[in-house]
Amino acid sequence: MSKPSQDPSSGPTAAQAAGQADALTGVLSRAGFDERLLQEWERARRAEAPLSLLLIDIDFFRAYVDVHQAPLGYDRLKKIAAALRQAVFRPTDVVARYGDDEFALLLPAVHEEGARVVAARVRSQINALAMPHRGGVGGIVTVSIGVAALKPAGDALPPQLVALCERALEEAKRLGRDNIVSQDWMA
Repeated sequence: MSKPSQDPSSGPTAAQAAGQADALTGVLSRAGFDERLLQEWERARRAEAPLSLLLIDIDFFRAYVDVHQAPLGYDRLKKIAAALRQAVFRPTDVVARYGDDEFALLLPAVHEEGARVVAARVRSQINALAMPHRGGVGGIVTVSIGVAALKPAGDALPPQLVALCERALEEAKRLGRDNIVSQDWMA
């Protein structure tokens, strides 16, 4: 997404224009993400290029909603989605709502090292928002991020990339939240 379309005040995002936007955050919906993942996977396979995925979980978000009430939770989701849009720079990068309190970034033609750089930028931008969270790490809203990258080849399928990233995310959460975990899955 280009910068002008990422600014909510400048008009609809590409996801909104395509009718695949998440109603609350304006980023690509889960259904739109699943479709785009398949498209980017096939593109990466043809180009023999890597495809990176970041799964981003808002730490202790359900507790946040319980303590701070749902309307404030919705506001936080919108702010995090906006920060994610600002964290990516290329029109081919994809920002999507992956679950209730999860987002995904799909980074075509990016090796795992580059994806870790984006993950660090995301974590830094979310922490810089300094959104108060009494039950959060350091008293603010934080995120845990799983990072995975694959070069589609042979019998590999998109669910393998997602599974690798989900395992990395679970490890980031297990390590105490407000963490980034990745492993080198590039052959």
